Amino acid sequence: MFVEIPRWMLVSLAVYLSIPLVVYFIIPYVWYGTRSTKKRIIIFVLGDVGHSPRICYHAISFSRLGWQVELCGYVDDTLPRSISGDPNITVHHISNLNRKEGDVSVLFMVKKVLFQVLSIFKLLWELRGSDYILIQNPPSIPILPIAVFYKLTGCKMIIDWHNLAYSILQLKFKGNFYHPLVLISYMVEMIFSKFADYNLTVTEAMRKYLIQSFHLNAKRCAVLYDRPAAQFKPLPGDVSRQKAITTAAFTKDYIRNGFDTERGDKIIVTSTSFTPDEDIGILLGALKIYENSYIKFDSSLPRILCFITGKGPLKEKYMKQVKEFDWKRCQIEFLWLSAEDYPRLLQLCDYGVSLHTSSSGLDLPMKILDMFGSGLPVIAMNYPVLDELVQHNVNGLKFVDRRELHESLIFAMKDDDLYKNLKKNVAQETENRWQSNWERTMRELKLLH
Repeated sequence: MFVEIPRWMLVSLAVYLSIPLVVYFIIPYVWYGTRSTKKRIIIFVLGDVGHSPRICYHAISFSRLGWQVELCGYVDDTLPRSISGDPNITVHHISNLNRKEGDVSVLFMVKKVLFQVLSIFKLLWELRGSDYILIQNPPSIPILPIAVFYKLTGCKMIIDWHNLAYSILQLKFKGNFYHPLVLISYMVEMIFSKFADYNLTVTEAMRKYLIQSFHLNAKRCAVLYDRPAAQFKPLPGDVSRQKAITTAAFTKDYIRNGFDTERGDKIIVTSTSFTPDEDIGILLGALKIYENSYIKFDSSLPRILCFITGKGPLKEKYMKQVKEFDWKRCQIEFLWLSAEDYPRLLQLCDYGVSLHTSSSGLDLPMKILDMFGSGLPVIAMNYPVLDELVQHNVNGLKFVDRRELHESLIFAMKDDDLYKNLKKNVAQETENRWQSNWERTMRELKLLH
């Protein structure tokens, strides 16, 4: 005789039998993915990995502690060997939607963000089950909201604050904070940053701003000052600089007849992304005044070879300006160097120049630390927070416009005693390196024990 089994019993039996499947297969597949036995961190940068030094330093530091590092970003150039050769670091290339020449429309920006969103979600799905996700800010859109959503997998979020995204966008709209896109960026940054488990900032001023204006937890915010990595070091004392610049593959073609560092000619360098918050025109203007000083007042002024490294939206504009001027005493060359060659170039220079002014007024230029690490005194555009890094007439010189930069160049080129004093003080900066500073900050946040 057939006995009808109640439906609730069938449902209960099905649930009971499915428990092993859910516990041993479905949950691990959805929540843990490819997770290994090591601690794993995703490090995200919506920029070129090879030219994002601070992000690369994070990756190397976590790797040294035995963590599995998933480094995600654009790979537009050759990666540093310290990254590509590290078995604990896996680099994941994010596809990018290329802008057609002249296309600055809002429609393109929307398409780009949507494309990024899909690419990021796809990558994070593959990396599900990670312990931490560290994101570089800016940009905050779209990565910040996505990272908050990703926290649902049990992943803790770290924001590394390089600057404020809304302040950079504000520059594009002539300083108008109330432009709809600027307001949206501000709200995204302020609201979603509250979900971060840890916050790292590049200055004390930025840390205070985030606590006071975004109301972030002070105990979860720590300053991690940029420090030069090991590859940035002074030229060994037994190496002839003149011989080095005439034989190095990336400089030898730019050394003209008669240029001689041993007779007092000078090499200066600046790196830039050719954006509005770094006005290369100030440097070019100062060098033009230097030319005029040489012609009219002082024929003993040393020759200057100026290297400008980097790429960005305003590069063609400045290259055209240089080409159209008749240079007599200054020579200006634009370079794009690999991550290995850039430190070698810095070793060969006398001074570094920083034109960074900070859209927020709260960040510090990493390039100055690289220059200090290479033993270079710095001539830097002044703004209030720069006092946390550069002291005038101690480890560098400060200026506020092209005329003050011209005056600083005159002193820098002719005053040997000033150079020796600055060089001696910068040598002390080279002793303070990234790794020890990084570990101390991570312990302060209790990320390391």
